[in-house]
Amino acid sequence: MCYSKEVQLTTGSIIVISTIFFYLRYSEQYKKTGKKWLLPFLTTSLIATALIGGHQLFEFLSLVTNNQIVYKTGLLISISAMLFYLFALEKLYNRNLHAKYFIIGLIGLALHMFSVPMGFQAHSFYLKHFSIALWGAYWLIMFFYFHICAFTQRKALDKNVSGTAVLLGLLAFADVSFILSAIYSFWGYSSWGLNFCTDIPSIWCTFSVVQVLTIPLLLSILPKALKSQPAETTLSKKTAFKYFLISLVMLGLFAVIPSCLTTKYVFP
Repeated sequence: MCYSKEVQLTTGSIIVISTIFFYLRYSEQYKKTGKKWLLPFLTTSLIATALIGGHQLFEFLSLVTNNQIVYKTGLLISISAMLFYLFALEKLYNRNLHAKYFIIGLIGLALHMFSVPMGFQAHSFYLKHFSIALWGAYWLIMFFYFHICAFTQRKALDKNVSGTAVLLGLLAFADVSFILSAIYSFWGYSSWGLNFCTDIPSIWCTFSVVQVLTIPLLLSILPKALKSQPAETTLSKKTAFKYFLISLVMLGLFAVIPSCLTTKYVFP
């Protein structure tokens, strides 16, 4: 049976409502503990989380209306979440990682998406995407760039903050759902022929609801883990470009996207 409409509405609502609650709770906590400098990170990171929830709601609306504009708007909301995760990392490290340049690619992607038909349909508890090769590729490039910066630029933080703390932060905000969706997708591929290209993006977004349970863990320990705001710094453009090239190489090694790019889909 297909419950994708109900699931997208439920998960999207849970994520958005939880995000509002987290902001109200932790903004007040940071003010009381004298860590107001964490507020920009809190705001930006929770905007990213809310955008994922918004994408879920737009998937629900896409299935209800079968409208191309609604569907494509939802995709842009989703990929914008990854951009805001990068902005949040800049706020946390107080370091310019040149995330703003990804806006250029995002604009180009939007122009392309709204100029071509894009197929989608309800399936099981999620939504199948039939024409998102470029969208998926750009999302993964930002995803890889985010992780490279998170680990290599940790030096901007207090020297007492360990790599383990950074890893836990990544897991809390995005990676738990990504790992779970990857496990489910590989299991589905081997068990009933689940299609990575059409299925895994919506599966990951649906599984993002589990982050509602892990995000408070990071937000609670953050004031204790970071004693003071890092000094304002800037990543060199040369290094940023190197990280971007590494992200491209990682994209090429990623098995899902190459298969998407070489597969021809028929608009349903």
